[in-house]
Amino acid sequence: MKNIKTTLTILLVAITVISCSKTGNTPNQQTTATPLVTQMVVTYSNLRVVFNNTYDDKKRLATVGTTDGVITYNAGGFEIVRPDGPKDNLITDVNLTDGHAITVLSYYSAERYNSTFNYDSKGRLAKIVQSRTVSGQLINTYTYAYTWDDNDNLLSGTITDNKGAVTTATYSGFLAENVNTLRGKNFGFDYFGTADFPSDYVPNNNGGSGYIFPSIYAGKLLPSVIKTFGRTYNVTYHKNAQGNIDKIQQLDSVDPYYNIIIDIAYQ
Repeated sequence: MKNIKTTLTILLVAITVISCSKTGNTPNQQTTATPLVTQMVVTYSNLRVVFNNTYDDKKRLATVGTTDGVITYNAGGFEIVRPDGPKDNLITDVNLTDGHAITVLSYYSAERYNSTFNYDSKGRLAKIVQSRTVSGQLINTYTYAYTWDDNDNLLSGTITDNKGAVTTATYSGFLAENVNTLRGKNFGFDYFGTADFPSDYVPNNNGGSGYIFPSIYAGKLLPSVIKTFGRTYNVTYHKNAQGNIDKIQQLDSVDPYYNIIIDIAYQ
């Protein structure tokens, strides 16, 4: 039986493909000279993964490729196809309302993951409710909840499942120099409200829909401290000459085995 990986990771670097809108909405388009991420190199203690992004002529995400395959975003639309083994694909349909992702359906032949996105009065992502069914039978449900400060910085993310298990991550240390240049617009995929989507924060697992969204970071400023799973991570950011973040070091305060280093290149 296939599963969309409900395992939580410190960093979820994800990528995907998209095609026609189910609601008839057209995707947001870049109107200013926004720096687009072309590559992210993620180095763990025992693994190095390279993600290469390409864009179409309207500055919308077109493909993200690794050694495991290529995920393609067709015309910045709303059907995402991610290769999953030699003979199968994970298909994801994203529906928009007023430019915001509202429902997401990910599926194999018999297994489906339905997610509903909810936003607060300021247009920030507040909650995702997700269910997993196999051959029409409900297997699991998950609620993803996010809290923000008055400056649109992400303070916490929590997952609660139908068995009562709760996982929480908290974020703090928002320094003025750590302006977020890894938002949806920097990936040509700007569909998640005024403060963006925490696809690289724990917990999230892309709203229970699998590794299907690009590596978006949430909030106006990025945190210098992350606490989750009983661990504390100190995070530092380096900027290039244009003022865009080109390196992130996420260092475990106790065990360097859990360190993560991310190198980022832009167009």
